[in-house]
Amino acid sequence: MGGDLIESSYLKYGGNREIKYEPIPVKQLLIEMKNLSELMVDLSYYSVIYGDRELAKEVFELETRIDELRVLLTMQVALATRSKNDAEKMVSIYAIASATDKISDSAADIARIALRRMRIPKGIATVAPRTSETITVIEIREEYDGMNLGAILCDLKSSIDVIAIRRGRRIFLEPPIEFKVEKGDILILRGLIDSINKLATKLKLKTTTSKRVKMEKYIPIFDMLEHFRRTSRLSIDLAYVAVLTRSHEVAEKVLDIESYTDTLLNRFCKEILEDRELSVQEKLGSLWIAIASENITDAAAEMVEPLLRGLEPHPLITDILEEADERISVVEMDKTDEGFTLKELGYVEKGISILAVRRGDEWYIMPPYSSFRVKEGDILIVKYSMESKELIDELEKEEDREEIIEEIQEEEWRE
Repeated sequence: MGGDLIESSYLKYGGNREIKYEPIPVKQLLIEMKNLSELMVDLSYYSVIYGDRELAKEVFELETRIDELRVLLTMQVALATRSKNDAEKMVSIYAIASATDKISDSAADIARIALRRMRIPKGIATVAPRTSETITVIEIREEYDGMNLGAILCDLKSSIDVIAIRRGRRIFLEPPIEFKVEKGDILILRGLIDSINKLATKLKLKTTTSKRVKMEKYIPIFDMLEHFRRTSRLSIDLAYVAVLTRSHEVAEKVLDIESYTDTLLNRFCKEILEDRELSVQEKLGSLWIAIASENITDAAAEMVEPLLRGLEPHPLITDILEEADERISVVEMDKTDEGFTLKELGYVEKGISILAVRRGDEWYIMPPYSSFRVKEGDILIVKYSMESKELIDELEKEEDREEIIEEIQEEEWRE
């Protein structure tokens, strides 16, 4: 969606702004909901880790947009349903829309900590993230009005990714380098902390990421919260894999993760409540994040429920997962790949994650990168960003990917 404009007339429940039907295709609505909900999850965690109120505010702006999209999608789906068969397939569309809405609500719950008196331990930013990468927001001042992103980001030796730009009630996702900013634009950035700080210095701005104090005692708490974040994101990824491939086995794995997260939550709550060094507010904040993260895995479970109940997913889902910012598709292994481990394939270094491998009728879900060796004919279910699309096209032509997915769908649905 590089540079695509998302027109926003934000829906305010209980306010005086009304929402009216707009003839927007279901696919476009659902892609936008998926993109924004995933962005919200990242923004919400970072807003809490750094106590960044501006990031938290962006989460709430996006939540309002998703609320509007859900209503528009409900109206559009109602108009598109003309038969019993349509109704059955549309259930999967409703399930994904409902799940993304629930994910956005959970992300907002996490971000709410940054705006309230509840706090996770103040020193947690010193141990997160271990990769020294962060997300932050900056506001464009008058002297930079009309400049393009390339000019603003030049002279930085390491790259900074402009995830999105908010201009009033409009949002630009993944804007191109030629994009011209205006005074008051809010830029959401991802990059190394040092790079973000260099940009902040160049623009004469302050950023919360520059304030770090060493407090190693919070490492176990951060590790647990980070585990919640990764687990919740994994459950959503696998839920999309399940509805894409129509695999009951992958869908069952999503339910296993949801059950595992319930157990993890109980253990974490016990450890936090028994920690004598944390204040009541710090305990509340940590528990709030854990509970919201568990709710995200609940959303993933809801996404696969129609599939497990025998309702065939809508074919539109394949297109949605091929066109979203974070995409899921397939790559088939050939003779030249035989015997390589997943790590040796070198996909991870190029921004491609391997979520599962299908070998004949068997599924290997989240196989170990260092020891799992591929065979000719293996189908890798991969996740990648739009920046990696050219590489994916080199590995597997788009028409071949579509054919492989259709074959998997037919085989899985017959079983």
